[in-house]
Amino acid sequence: MSAESRLLTLLRPFLRLLPPDAALPMDADLGRLGLDSLQSIDLLMALEQEFGVTIPDEKITVESFSTPAHVLELVK
Repeated sequence: MSAESRLLTLLRPFLRLLPPDAALPMDADLGRLGLDSLQSIDLLMALEQEFGVTIPDEKITVESFSTPAHVLELVK
């Protein structure tokens, strides 16, 4: 499974406003789909575990969690 596919699968449970059968484009606005600041912290921990990385504090910004494409950059 590609990193993009793994990420999109990981993101879905955090996006309460995304219908289960809806596509999740890489440029989707995660905030509009229900990702809030508290969930971003949970997502951060899930990303680190899933991808086996440690994301430095300086890379953790609002923009980093704005779209799936930005989130993917955190784990590359």
